[in-house]
Amino acid sequence: MILLPANASPGELILTDDGTLWVTESALAAIAEIAPSGKVTQHPLPRGAGFPPFPADLQESPDGGIWYTAGDQIGRLGPSSKFTWWSDSFDDPGNGPGVGGNGPGFPDALTLGPDRTIWFEHSERGSHAFSRADPKRGLKRITRLKTQFSVSAGGMALGPDGAVWVTQQQEYDAKQREGIGRLTPEGDYKKWPLPKDSAPNTIVAGPDKALWFTDRRSIGRIDTDGRLSRFPVPASTHPRNITLGPDRALWFTTDNRIGRITKTGRMTLWPVPGAKELAGIAPVPDGSFWLADRQTDTVRHFTPPR
Repeated sequence: MILLPANASPGELILTDDGTLWVTESALAAIAEIAPSGKVTQHPLPRGAGFPPFPADLQESPDGGIWYTAGDQIGRLGPSSKFTWWSDSFDDPGNGPGVGGNGPGFPDALTLGPDRTIWFEHSERGSHAFSRADPKRGLKRITRLKTQFSVSAGGMALGPDGAVWVTQQQEYDAKQREGIGRLTPEGDYKKWPLPKDSAPNTIVAGPDKALWFTDRRSIGRIDTDGRLSRFPVPASTHPRNITLGPDRALWFTTDNRIGRITKTGRMTLWPVPGAKELAGIAPVPDGSFWLADRQTDTVRHFTPPR
């Protein structure tokens, strides 16, 4: 177990190939870097005089470093601990190329797109848009939709069909608010509705040419043709993050437990000793997992029983 500063509220986390663990500390406006030795280095996000940029999502960059979303900011923390970022803040718009042009518009989720650049979603003048970010060329819009909705951190993933899939909730100008969206490289967007109050959260590509996601009380599966299946999680308040494990099953966090579900829907759950509110999950090649615990400000290492 690794203890973070008080009130860190760790959320998303990723494990890079060198064994380094990166964790969002949403309440501290910082990203924690945890070395394989357990040493914790804090990286406060750049900020102006306005609201703190509370980090939400993380994505490893194909050229090294970590991309993140935070408030009205999107940026990259490079291997040398240097930040490149863009912001909608008037007093500190950032230092990335093209600053002063297209702003990032309060992004929440991001993913590595089919063109090996970072794709992210954001608001834009009362509507919703998707853009790509490049540390050398700046921000460029992919498409703008005539609607407004929200996406959770971890709510974007590259699918097996070369499109980016999105967990969409709270569409403010539609009767059917929840859905799973698909964004093609050409910028075409399609949404499949979910049952009312599903509140889809995080999403990941599975081992079966389908996308798997968490929602309010279940694990969902949608194939690339839009066929939907849902698997209820027993005694769960709200499943959080989901990832593909080294055993080719799907693993997820829910309350103080970690769960495993196979592509046929068989589910197993284990309580994590001492855990209170598990969020992010990152698989380790040896079959264990790193888990972010919001309520106890810790990162826990858990090996499921064999």
